[in-house]
Amino acid sequence: MDTPDLSTTLQFWLLLIFAGLSLICSTFTIYCFLSNRKMRHGLHNHSILFLIMTNVILIFTDVLWMLISLYQVGPPPIPTTSFCLTWWVIDDSLYNIQAFILAWASIERHLLIFHSRYITTQKQKFLLHYLPPLIIIIYLFSFHTNVLVFPPCENLFDFTDLQCGSSPCYVAMNFITIWDTIVNNVFPTLIIVTFNVALLYRIIRQKKRLRQPIQWRKHRRMSMQLISVSAVYVFLHLPMIIITFVQMVQGKDPAVDFGIQIYLFTATYCVTLSLPVVACVNFVSLDKHRHIRISPTATVVPVKKSAEKRAER
Repeated sequence: MDTPDLSTTLQFWLLLIFAGLSLICSTFTIYCFLSNRKMRHGLHNHSILFLIMTNVILIFTDVLWMLISLYQVGPPPIPTTSFCLTWWVIDDSLYNIQAFILAWASIERHLLIFHSRYITTQKQKFLLHYLPPLIIIIYLFSFHTNVLVFPPCENLFDFTDLQCGSSPCYVAMNFITIWDTIVNNVFPTLIIVTFNVALLYRIIRQKKRLRQPIQWRKHRRMSMQLISVSAVYVFLHLPMIIITFVQMVQGKDPAVDFGIQIYLFTATYCVTLSLPVVACVNFVSLDKHRHIRISPTATVVPVKKSAEKRAER
């Protein structure tokens, strides 16, 4: 086994800490969702639950394999072509799926809050709630399977490096690379930013017009649940997209600079591993406020005054 350098050691411990915390929060949140019938059937919770379950899959595949590779200082857990292709497809597909699901959830939240009458029947729920995520999953797995497993060129594998060298040949093809960068990465991020800013604006405006505190609090909770998760995603992911896009245009390798290498590695995993933590905090906060609101209150009546009232009767 090679001696790990500072970069490898730092990456290993950062990833291990984030993965452990993320798995704990994911397990807790999934249990709370599945054990609570009201939360389980709430349409606005499905996208968050899907993101968390996707995160668990990533932890037991991509993250686990990366930890093993970092511990071994390079080699993949199974140094074969088929394993490397499987790793690439899972890695690229699931991370993009999370971005697209979050983007769709940002659009759907407007429907659920302001146009809920359009998503009441079973047919409407299928077309507007279940079908879009299904299309997203099929598209992204099909895209990455085609460009990675059946590319119009020859992939190069390095069984002594992280993620088998992580150098699929399609990155040298301008059209596919531009499509992957713009459509699969930049586009969902723009959707997330645009629709969450619009959602925040509409909620603030609604507070001024709506004279129903209970209804407004419900809408605020539904909005803040998504906005907080989206804000963390954009905060960590947007700088990474900008760096990757600039380096793609300039033709530079991000690994040549130690600082950029550490940042890109950390940001890539922190984006997905931090989402369950935010969702968990939101759930605990929501559950706390719910119990505060429904806690019974007792009226204390002085004994003397109570006796006087009975005497009057």
